Amino acid sequence: MKLVYLLPFSYFLNTRLREGSVSFHLVFEWLAAMLLVVVLGEVEPLPALAMAGLSYLAFISLYEIGYLVNDLVAAQREVGGRKRGPQEATLGWGLAWTGSRLIAFMLITIWLDFLTVPAWWSFYLALCLTFSLHNVLQNSELKSATFLWLAWLRFMAPVMFVVEDAQRLGIGLAAAVSYVTFRLLGYLDSKRLLRMPGRQRASFRLFYFLMPLIGLLALWPYAGAEGYMVLTSYFAIVAAVGTLAGPALTRVSHSRTGR
Repeated sequence: MKLVYLLPFSYFLNTRLREGSVSFHLVFEWLAAMLLVVVLGEVEPLPALAMAGLSYLAFISLYEIGYLVNDLVAAQREVGGRKRGPQEATLGWGLAWTGSRLIAFMLITIWLDFLTVPAWWSFYLALCLTFSLHNVLQNSELKSATFLWLAWLRFMAPVMFVVEDAQRLGIGLAAAVSYVTFRLLGYLDSKRLLRMPGRQRASFRLFYFLMPLIGLLALWPYAGAEGYMVLTSYFAIVAAVGTLAGPALTRVSHSRTGR
């Protein structure tokens, strides 16, 4: 496994995805990003998807470094910290995993021709600063603020440099009032900073992701509103389908169990 961890995405896959909800990442992050770059991308759909995929790989390469520091260093001194990953790893392995990800990030940056693009570097400077703060802070209440921005940067990374310039702010706003705040509720709940027992109900998710559509009434006259409309509409449709399909899937599961 130590050799496998040299590959970008492998650490996220083994320490987060395997114990979390793959379907959530698939539907609310990856498919959402694919839709945005296809509909609102500056280039044709196939090149846009390729750019989004490479942008995500660049992002996850740096993000996993934050995960490594969080799991192998920060969790050791945090009260109730979750000690995930190879806790017995030596400093040499830690440096090797970090180095392989920095190399991957630089290669992708060069391949995408972003080496001299200030916006690319400022975006990832924001990511590094935010994750560093998240790992240094020990107060869970303060960490909720860094988690919020980590979630926003995570969503925006694959689309930020692929969509049309005019659509970035609309997409960023839509992500903030829907995906990001929904994830923040889960984070606060997991840290026992917020008690919302009904948060997992399908009806709550449906109402939650329908509410941002109201923003269209205020934003539709302005340039760039398409990004907000596409993303909030997508989340609303996904939540509606999940609400309608949930009982049917439950019935199918029960019928199979009863055989």
